[in-house]
Amino acid sequence: MAKSLRAKSHLKAKSVKRQGEFQNAVDARQSRISEKLKQDLINQKLKELKAKNGGEDGDEQTMQIDDLASLEKKETDEPAAKISTSGWRDARHLNYKRAKKMKKNKKKGSFTRF
Repeated sequence: MAKSLRAKSHLKAKSVKRQGEFQNAVDARQSRISEKLKQDLINQKLKELKAKNGGEDGDEQTMQIDDLASLEKKETDEPAAKISTSGWRDARHLNYKRAKKMKKNKKKGSFTRF
């Protein structure tokens, strides 16, 4: 008999496949695109500086280029805020499991202290 595509075993298998095989290609593509965008931004800023200064004072332009590079490093150094996804969800079947687990934990053993 056929199993549903929403079955836990199918979902788990798809996630494992996605993590192992396809995630590397997605990450590589994402890094290539981000590097290209950063380089395009630097080139755009350089053109603006050259147009603004008219090609004069090369030392000042290199200082501004260094400022741009340090600005990019600062943006990438800040880690993204993590969102916690652990804990019980608000669903009836999970509430039932939680109640059952709490009841099991409160059960006393055969030996009772006096």
